Amino acid sequence: MAKQFAEFPKAMHHPGHSEAKFKPLTEEEKNMKVPAFMKPVPQCLALERFPPVTVSNVEQEKEYASKGYRPNNIPDPAEYERALLESHNPDGYVFQAYPKWKYSKIEMAKIVNDAAEESALGEGWFDHPVEATEDDLPAKVAAKAEKKPQKKKPKKPAKVVVPPHTGVDRHGLGKMDKRSKAYKETQKAA
Repeated sequence: MAKQFAEFPKAMHHPGHSEAKFKPLTEEEKNMKVPAFMKPVPQCLALERFPPVTVSNVEQEKEYASKGYRPNNIPDPAEYERALLESHNPDGYVFQAYPKWKYSKIEMAKIVNDAAEESALGEGWFDHPVEATEDDLPAKVAAKAEKKPQKKKPKKPAKVVVPPHTGVDRHGLGKMDKRSKAYKETQKAA
């Protein structure tokens, strides 16, 4: 089955694009007999300007268009459809229906190897990925979601036990500045 036309992601280029320029290594530098991490690296003379970008929505396209970027091609659904109809399989290609991926709205995707495995999956499995909505949840899961959680009793905060003598306090100095006269006097007394 052919994929549907999608405008995004879209590649965009800038007319002022220029590649990065590097100073080439001399023959002597190229042929140095040293470990790879010690080999010389080409010197960058100019950085790449206006590199190509890929946008994934209209807002990003507008942002880059305001900076001078243009799409690589103009997307056209009719032209896309025409190209799909005109395309043909390469020589020697034979279609194989299995193995293939099957997708569900509420379960992980699975690979089936034959028609029996596919039919054993039951209803609700598709050949292409699908987006799940809340309506797709099974009755058990929906019922659990509707139940209101019971109010839990608030936990009492844990008591913090601070040892009586920590840091500078064990010397009876508190948070005294070590540059002060009072500190120096306590050191003389001790």
